[in-house]
Amino acid sequence: MKKFKKRIVEKYNVQAENYWDLYDWSVDHIPELWAEIWDYSGIIYSKPYDKVVDLSAPLEKLPRWFEGAKLNLAENLLKYRDDRVALIIAGEDRETEKMTFFQVYKEVELYAAAFRKFGLKKGDHVVCQMSNRKEAVLAMIAVMSIGAIWSGALPLIGAEVSI
Repeated sequence: MKKFKKRIVEKYNVQAENYWDLYDWSVDHIPELWAEIWDYSGIIYSKPYDKVVDLSAPLEKLPRWFEGAKLNLAENLLKYRDDRVALIIAGEDRETEKMTFFQVYKEVELYAAAFRKFGLKKGDHVVCQMSNRKEAVLAMIAVMSIGAIWSGALPLIGAEVSI
C-alpha cells in the first residue's frame, strides 16, 4: 500500500498524509484510481482498455469497466508459480488446506489436459453445479485457461432453478 500511495502522491501531486487523505482523493478520481490499480497490479492483457469507466452512465444500467480490454482471467490467476499461498480452502469442519501458486498451476494444468482430451475448446460453454470447493475453483480456472466459458451454479438453489 505504501508503494501504491507513493505512486499516486507523486503522479497526481496529492497531499496524502494518511489513508483517509488517499481515500478522499480516490472517491473524487475514480477513473484515475482504477487506471493506476490496473497498471500497478500488472494485469496481463491482449488488448488495452479504451476507457476505465463512464461516470455519466446511470448505475441501474451497470456502467462497463475497462471497456475494450481483452484479457484471460486464468492467465492472470496463473502468472505466479512460486511457493506463496494462492488458495486457502476451509471446510465446514473448520479444517483448512493451503495451496501454493505452483500447486494451483500444476493442478490446473492436469484439469485442462483432461478437458481438452474430452474435446473442450475455446468458445465452448461449461456449466458446473458443485459446492464451493477447491475442485470447482481448479476446474473453473482450467476451463478459462482454454478460452471456454464457465458458469457455476450452487447446488443449494436446486436443480430446477439452475436448469
